[in-house]
Amino acid sequence: MNRLLATLAALAVLASASHAGLGDALKKKVDQVAKKAQDTKDKAAAPAEEKPAESGGAKGEASGDKVSTVSTKFDYVPGDSVVFLDDFTGDDLGEFPAKWRLVQGTFEVAEKGGERWLRGMSPDGSVRLKLPFAGALPELWTLDLDIDLGGPESTDGAITVRTLGDAENECWQAMYPHGRDLAFRSGDIYSTTPLEGGVVGGRHHLSFMARGKAIKAYMDRQRLANVPEIEGRFGLPREVEVRMWSENKPMISNVRFALGPKPPKDLLAGGKLVTHGIYFATGSDAVLPESAPVLRQVASWMEANPAAKLKVTGHTDNVGTPASNLDLSKRRAASVAKVLSSELGVAADRFTTDGKGDTQALASNAKPEGRAMNRRVEFAKP
Repeated sequence: MNRLLATLAALAVLASASHAGLGDALKKKVDQVAKKAQDTKDKAAAPAEEKPAESGGAKGEASGDKVSTVSTKFDYVPGDSVVFLDDFTGDDLGEFPAKWRLVQGTFEVAEKGGERWLRGMSPDGSVRLKLPFAGALPELWTLDLDIDLGGPESTDGAITVRTLGDAENECWQAMYPHGRDLAFRSGDIYSTTPLEGGVVGGRHHLSFMARGKAIKAYMDRQRLANVPEIEGRFGLPREVEVRMWSENKPMISNVRFALGPKPPKDLLAGGKLVTHGIYFATGSDAVLPESAPVLRQVASWMEANPAAKLKVTGHTDNVGTPASNLDLSKRRAASVAKVLSSELGVAADRFTTDGKGDTQALASNAKPEGRAMNRRVEFAKP
């Protein structure tokens, strides 16, 4: 076994000299074989272990976890100005989606579990978001996407999200899985972090939050990379690319690119906080654990301003009837106030709640980006 591993390590060194094509493929295959050999050795030496509990899942699926149980290291807050949103419902099944640019490989819009997905049909393919601006990406932005890698295990590097700078050179990349980790690289900066308590394959939610040259990467409700300054030899990122590098036909869906949010100096300095970072199960008033970062900010503000009271108002898009949307928005506002009180310790009598349904749109409901802007919760000083 030791001789086999030594031979594989030598091949990996040769493969690393090439940046793409055959060198990439060879290195990947060598890594997979070496990992399999090491896993076999580890399993033979270790006692049987229980299969880890399934974790993650897309937003909109109730998990039973509470907001108060989410790690404080999970600090992701989505941007508040949505400029790109695609759940592939606007594309025909079997076709290439209109909001994306093909770089290489073959892709098609597919359906699974009543949802639309973009599926990689070739062993190695890449696509880029058609963002509505040219040049460098704005200073503050966020990116969300659901990924589906199939079964409980998956090929290393099945999904890679990366940004490209000058002359299409890579600024940074986040690759999942890498063994049981997420691997992040920006030039000489490199890190791997394991996904805690979750399976490698299956469905997960990826998020990225950029602040100029700083970038944070998250999977489900865990922060997996925190880079204060990416390597700047190729300038600021200009494009966002998703690579699907697996014969298991991985998929992505619910892709959201938004500008902001601005780091709050005073959460309610203007008298109101409008947030898109409070999530609910689809068609439900159940507050999801992913809402923790925003709700913790509100609770901290209330603690720092003990005499203050807030009005919580829910808003929806125009999908559904006006009456059902109004009722849902009221129930959601009440649920938010309840979580702040029961889980985060803010006295219940410091909140009043209301809902406006779809009557106070921030943007046109004609496009998915506009509907996403209209689904929100507002906190305001009375």
